Amino acid sequence: MGTGDPPSTILIDCVPVDGVEEFIYCGSKQSSNGYCRLDVLRRIGLACSVMNSLQRVWKCSSLNISTKVHLYQALVMSVLLYGAETWTRLAADMKTLEAFHMRCQRQILDIRWLAHVSNAEVLQRSGLSTISDILRHRRLSLFGHVARLDPGVPAHDALHLMVDTYKGRKASWRRPPSRPPNVWFNKVQEDANALPLSMLWRSEIARGHRAVQWSTRTMRR
Repeated sequence: MGTGDPPSTILIDCVPVDGVEEFIYCGSKQSSNGYCRLDVLRRIGLACSVMNSLQRVWKCSSLNISTKVHLYQALVMSVLLYGAETWTRLAADMKTLEAFHMRCQRQILDIRWLAHVSNAEVLQRSGLSTISDILRHRRLSLFGHVARLDPGVPAHDALHLMVDTYKGRKASWRRPPSRPPNVWFNKVQEDANALPLSMLWRSEIARGHRAVQWSTRTMRR
């Protein structure tokens, strides 16, 4: 993906399958260049459709703000951030996501565009977190969940291999030309405040062991 010659047609059970630059897999748009921009825009479009279909709910005066915010989280944000914990987003992607997120909250809170209300105040009124904070929590949760899977599970083994690869690479190592310079593991390290992936791996395994021990003691009681 993103390197070498364009994909050619291959045969699977004597059926020709054409090579493509992008495709939908499990609800997410995969691109040959390795970036998630197309999937981000697609998710925003789908979430915008849901947001527009709920106009009567947002304008309903008999519903309080708390109820509307919970509906927004359940019906709109679930569509917007589907699979977002696997994104390797750029700064431009985050600006686009945050702008949509703030626009939706202003609509729910009935804040007119002429009103001079800062984004920080909007977040305070709605009680919601920024998209950046939500994705940070979800990425770390995904990393920990996969790390605590049993050895032999493909997802666990693949993640462990990449953690070992990052641990052994030199400081001068650079990704090959035409490959995205920023990868998912870099984002995980940023989320963990630059903690090395090997240390984060051990920390998540230890946390899983503590949770099992706590659960065992609780059941015995």
